[in-house]
Amino acid sequence: MIAIVAGFLLVAYLLAPGAIYRLTFSFYISSKRFQRTRTEEIVFSVLVTVIPFLLAWLLLHTPLGSHPTIQGSMGKREAYRTILSSLVSDTNRGSPTLLSAYFRAAAEQARFVGLLWMLCAVEGWQIGRVVRGYGDYADGSFLRTLCDRFLLKNVSEWQVLFTTLSLHSNDPRTVVEIDALSTLNVLYRGRLVNWFTDQDGKLEGIFLINAQRFRRDQIARDRAAGIFKSNEGYWAAVPGSNLYLVASSLTSYNVRYVEPSDIDFVEQELGAGVMITPLPSETSDEGEQS
Repeated sequence: MIAIVAGFLLVAYLLAPGAIYRLTFSFYISSKRFQRTRTEEIVFSVLVTVIPFLLAWLLLHTPLGSHPTIQGSMGKREAYRTILSSLVSDTNRGSPTLLSAYFRAAAEQARFVGLLWMLCAVEGWQIGRVVRGYGDYADGSFLRTLCDRFLLKNVSEWQVLFTTLSLHSNDPRTVVEIDALSTLNVLYRGRLVNWFTDQDGKLEGIFLINAQRFRRDQIARDRAAGIFKSNEGYWAAVPGSNLYLVASSLTSYNVRYVEPSDIDFVEQELGAGVMITPLPSETSDEGEQS
């Protein structure tokens, strides 16, 4: 019986609140994924549960704590005292008095645990919002310092690198473009649309659209023949709409945050198959009138 009670307390007061916090936190931003030991998981849950636990305890010692009203043949203190004495002395097992005590304690704990879980969800949601606005905080501000020293430690480093989290949110159209060099000395570039990590948080691969490959062999031949062209002319489109690059086959990344042109933005929102007809320039209109 002691093991059952201890297991309930561990799950209800530590493991479940930590899982609820991570779930609501991930609504705004991906948390860091790694395999924690049992001790590390308990320590993390304790840290995120301290404030909700204190708030729940304070709220239940206000008039809110009497709702809903719990009716029973046994008072709260008497129920806890009966359960504790049965755990210590292992007496009264299966007696009606002990069963009544467990029912009364379960009703009281359900009210507290329900409030605790709700506050943990609110805490994760609110902290996720704070981290999401990281790029808008001024250097040296309280929120910036709080994120740098504490909150960002629980955010995946790939989330910071592969998104515009660290930038001001003035223009939500900003996209992430990547230059990636493979182990075969092939250089790719394209717009990042997704990435994947394993259970330890290590990068497994990236998805690029509008991908291009740099033709090193062609530029070497042209240089040998004395032909000099702009490097931009040696980029060739990679067939297919998406290019998946395995992280183990890449040696380095160059990440760029780019504000697309108006035409690129329309294609991004409506699809690349939309035909866009440019308006005539004002100079040509003036020439026709003259």
